[in-house]
Amino acid sequence: MKPLLSIPENLLQENNILIERVIELYEKQNFEELKKVPAMIDQDGHTVSFFGDNEWDLSCYVDTKIVTKRSATFNHLESPALLFEQKLLAFLSLYAVGSFRKGAIIKPTTFLNRNMHLTQIYKFLESVQASSVSFLNHPIQFSRYCEHLKSLKMSAAYISKIFSVINWIEGLSEESPIKLQIVNKEHNREMGRKLGCSTKLVEEQYYAIPSRLMQLIYAKAIKYVEDYHPIRTLLLDINTELYENYQIAKSIVDAKISTGQWKWLTKSSPQYRIEVFKANPHKPQDIVNSYIKGTPYENLISTGKGRFSGLYNHLLVCCFVVCGAFTGMRRSEIFGLHENSFKSLQLNDQTYYSLQSMHSKMTPAVAEKAEWLTSPITEKAIELAATLTQHMRMQLMQSTDRADYEIASSIWLVQHRKSEMPNILGSPTIFGHYKRLIIESDAIVNEADYEEFALLNPNLNIHAYKQKIIIGKPWALTTHQLRRTFAVFGKRYNLLSDVAIKQQYKHLYLPMAQWYAEGGVASKIKHVKVDSELNNLLQEVDREVTTQLLFQWYNSDDKLFGKKGLDVVKDRQNTAVKYSTWDALYAQVSAGRVTISGTLHSYCMAGYECRMEKVVSPTNCFNCENVVIDQTKSQAWQKRHQWIVETITEMEEHTKLSQSQLSHFITQLRAAEKVMDYFEIGYTPYKPEIEIRQI
Repeated sequence: MKPLLSIPENLLQENNILIERVIELYEKQNFEELKKVPAMIDQDGHTVSFFGDNEWDLSCYVDTKIVTKRSATFNHLESPALLFEQKLLAFLSLYAVGSFRKGAIIKPTTFLNRNMHLTQIYKFLESVQASSVSFLNHPIQFSRYCEHLKSLKMSAAYISKIFSVINWIEGLSEESPIKLQIVNKEHNREMGRKLGCSTKLVEEQYYAIPSRLMQLIYAKAIKYVEDYHPIRTLLLDINTELYENYQIAKSIVDAKISTGQWKWLTKSSPQYRIEVFKANPHKPQDIVNSYIKGTPYENLISTGKGRFSGLYNHLLVCCFVVCGAFTGMRRSEIFGLHENSFKSLQLNDQTYYSLQSMHSKMTPAVAEKAEWLTSPITEKAIELAATLTQHMRMQLMQSTDRADYEIASSIWLVQHRKSEMPNILGSPTIFGHYKRLIIESDAIVNEADYEEFALLNPNLNIHAYKQKIIIGKPWALTTHQLRRTFAVFGKRYNLLSDVAIKQQYKHLYLPMAQWYAEGGVASKIKHVKVDSELNNLLQEVDREVTTQLLFQWYNSDDKLFGKKGLDVVKDRQNTAVKYSTWDALYAQVSAGRVTISGTLHSYCMAGYECRMEKVVSPTNCFNCENVVIDQTKSQAWQKRHQWIVETITEMEEHTKLSQSQLSHFITQLRAAEKVMDYFEIGYTPYKPEIEIRQI
């Protein structure tokens, strides 16, 4: 049996047989046999945790580079009935396809979060001495639970997630012995607003950093990268010798213990670390001094106790900040960077820089390779971080532990104790060095910063931000602020469009990209004096231009392509069409019932309701039912076809394109060729070496 964390659909039948066995044991209350059922199995088929364990270990499926919680716990309940019921739900969440799941694959983080919310529900059930979640079927008891949630003063978003889990349990009722059917329950979000704390009803957006503070913080991080990048090999040599010095001392002490010379000491004794330190052939400060004494780098590297390791970790965090600040990557995506992540490409006398990593937003639970456009400074940040962690990665590569081996490619490693294996840079270390970076950059909030902060962050929870952003206090930096700041300032200075943000951020929907950039436009127009008469005139011209374009489409013989364009041509034959007169069209446009938004390649009649779901570029909207392409736009498709052919040719001179990369271009090429065929535009068809099957 395989958990639904990583399996294809064809193994579901194998799971179903064993699921039926587990449900049968549960219904017969044969708990002793049920405890022996494997609950967590690793990729090699070995049982890691059993049903009866109060901790199910998911570390073999969790990406330790980005997730700190690695197990589901069940040690919070004393009632055996409730404990086994929650475990059964957790088991079904792992191995069965519930009606509330889209597809078979489930993310480890989804399972862990779902179990956390189940825990919240079952702790209440135990407090009222209920024996099953079906206790909530009774309207009075359900109301009682709602009042309990309200008394906890939790956020509306968190309560919505609890009710999402309740809906999931209801969806499993037909397939499991746990029957839950709550009547007259409102939508999850409505329940969240209804029961959430009044100060936590608004889901707060991550903050964009005010410009002055941003410049101070980023400049300090960049200076660290610029100053220490030239001596990165020296830093590695010092750190490596410090590690070898420790290993020599450790081997001396271990030999005395193993030979029986020191019978009073064991490796687990508190005195063990002290004896190892005493046995060091050289003092750590002397090792550092031997490398830097009398060199120009003496002022850059401190020799005090713990200073060198502190500097080492601080440099790593500064590299982390630079990579996030100049890409807008998510935290998990930054952690996916490796020593060869930085890429550059020369196209049409223009050099493009990017960072290569993995993301899983477009493909749930399965990470895929992607690239983010970036600034050249990130190359130095990647090189510095990769060099600093080179010896740590070698240690992990030599480990026999599979978990160690899997993080060996990461450049975000720390080794707080030389007696332990290196591990992924954790949140406590990151936030500790964030605070140090803020102090060093003197990023203290003043009144002007506070005013700009409100402008850049329109979606604020007034009760939350006043506790975090205080005039005269250091700025409270978090990793996701780097992402928000990138979008806001890109929009503020006309560097990024909404579509560009969507592509850079790997968003599923266009409105999410617009949400990230909110505050950018407001900050841009703050000092612009609005002429109301001019604004009205511009709006009137826009309505007239739109009306004229529509009138021409519906009352001429012009060729139109695209699904909506072909519909318009058909409507010309209908004498009763409501678009037959200019005034009728103008009334529709003025009322907002008809809108046209233009792209470089077509017109879209979906207006601003379009979400561009899972669409990266407007050229991928070719098959949308709202697209209109006229003679003028067809010329743009001709140019697009020519540009893509030239781009593929140039890229293949540098590297061999994969089938997935090539298919991205071929989809647009075939669309362009259909447009040019329709408008009778001559072109040379492109035939790739790998034939892409059209679906």
